[in-house]
Amino acid sequence: MIRAHLLRWRPRPPAHAGRAEAGGEASESGDPGERERATERTPRRLPSGAASQLDPSHRSGVLVPQVALLAVIAMAIAYVGTGPGSILRHLYVIPTLWAALAGGRTGGAAIGLLAGLLQAPVVLPAVERLGLTSQTVDGLISLAAPVAIGWAVGRLVDQARERAHRLRAVLEVQQALSHEAPLEARLNLAAERIRALLGAERVGVVLGSETGDRLVAGGPGPMVLDQRSAASWTLSTAQAVEVSDLSTDPRLGRAGRPASRPVRGLTLALDAGSGPLGVLAVERLGELPAGIRAAAEEIARHLALGIENVRLTLRQRRFTGELEDKVAAATVRLRELDQAKTEFLSVVAHELRTPLTALQGFSELLIERSLPPERTSRFLRHIHGEAERLGRIVTELLDLSRIEAGRGLDLKHEEVDLAELVERNIDLFAAEHRGHRFEWVPPAALPSLSADPDAIDRMLKNLLSNAVKYSPRGGRVAVAARPALDRPGMLELSVEDDGVGISAKDLPRIFDRYVRVPNPETAAARGLGLGLCMVQALAEAHGGSVEVESLPGKGSRFRLLLPSH
Repeated sequence: MIRAHLLRWRPRPPAHAGRAEAGGEASESGDPGERERATERTPRRLPSGAASQLDPSHRSGVLVPQVALLAVIAMAIAYVGTGPGSILRHLYVIPTLWAALAGGRTGGAAIGLLAGLLQAPVVLPAVERLGLTSQTVDGLISLAAPVAIGWAVGRLVDQARERAHRLRAVLEVQQALSHEAPLEARLNLAAERIRALLGAERVGVVLGSETGDRLVAGGPGPMVLDQRSAASWTLSTAQAVEVSDLSTDPRLGRAGRPASRPVRGLTLALDAGSGPLGVLAVERLGELPAGIRAAAEEIARHLALGIENVRLTLRQRRFTGELEDKVAAATVRLRELDQAKTEFLSVVAHELRTPLTALQGFSELLIERSLPPERTSRFLRHIHGEAERLGRIVTELLDLSRIEAGRGLDLKHEEVDLAELVERNIDLFAAEHRGHRFEWVPPAALPSLSADPDAIDRMLKNLLSNAVKYSPRGGRVAVAARPALDRPGMLELSVEDDGVGISAKDLPRIFDRYVRVPNPETAAARGLGLGLCMVQALAEAHGGSVEVESLPGKGSRFRLLLPSH
């Protein structure tokens, strides 16, 4: 942070306190550059009288009017020529109070002392001549009262001014932290305000923990944090460190000549009550009075509160932004689902009407006409096929209803000959879709599979149907079954096609209900948008899963994983 000094010292913690006071003899540095830098440290004008309000020693003020009034009162008393007990001598309190209100403790005590000195030539000889009488005691009181009153009232004025200035300093720091800017920019502005308010040479702020990420801000000039520095020690121990002269303290690796005005160092922990947040480090030329120290401690406390408030505000804004994004995404998703459900109802009506129309038409022909046996047999096969198709649609709808209601699917586990089931389905699809080339090489040996044979058949039919449906130009449909190499204990059944493929943005939702990925080449394909949803539900009901890899224009590969026994 204070790159030259405060960040390059890690003091040994004393046994009785957390604050270290620099000491030791200063020896001449052998580094010419160091001597030159020490020579360049000359006193600077403090910014805009800020520190002078915190340090009463810098606030002597111009007391000419008070001195003039004091002289007038002295001449009036001398002209009247009253004795040591004269009531006129109490008029000296008036310029004393005026000086205390204008110049604080220093001004009040100075004018009070001057008033006492003006009375001494009259009061002291009278005491020596008359002894302690009522008049001489009153004279002694009038001699000492201005000094005591000036000092006491001035002290109260100094305290009130210091307190007012600290409150103004805290307000300016809070205003700096309230700017609409990144946290680092706010801290830089706050550090600059603190530097002006304290009349400091440098001010730095470190946020973070000893081991975590840190944010270093302040100025003037770039700042870094040295692990051996006073700031780093305060960061790890949450204890304050005060250094009497940064240019000569041997613990900082400094042994140069002392400058005309020493450079004081002070590091304070920033703690808002929930644990240390960081460190405030201050370098200041000359003395570090109690008023400056108290102001720095109060600013550190309020700075910690302000930083915590800024962090909470930024966190709240980030949370609000994330929440808005999630709500917007959920709204879009609900609209998509609502639209998909509407489309689903339309597709269901169409899908149910088609087999019902076929059933009605063929049954009417058989009832009303006398047909040859060959045509009758063909019509009956059509009726049987449409009835099976209608049964599949109803089964999928019933299974979907169970899934949405949270009820499990009814599965009947038994030994399944997977190779025979795959060959049977490939023969069926190859006979119906002669524009596609089906590839299947029976494996030499497969682990036994305990599953619901009807569920396995439905999953395979859905995957083969999708492969055909989304390969309108024909092409290869490859089926493979083998133990999953990357999933021990799992059996892999894959279906790969050379169809239109699926874009990356559509892949996450293809297993959702009612979803059909739009594509101009497959717009005429029939279906409810439930096939892949049912495949996933049935796979998970068996303790397995389904995965997909796809590239637009290249095709898709679905991988069904089932536990083998």
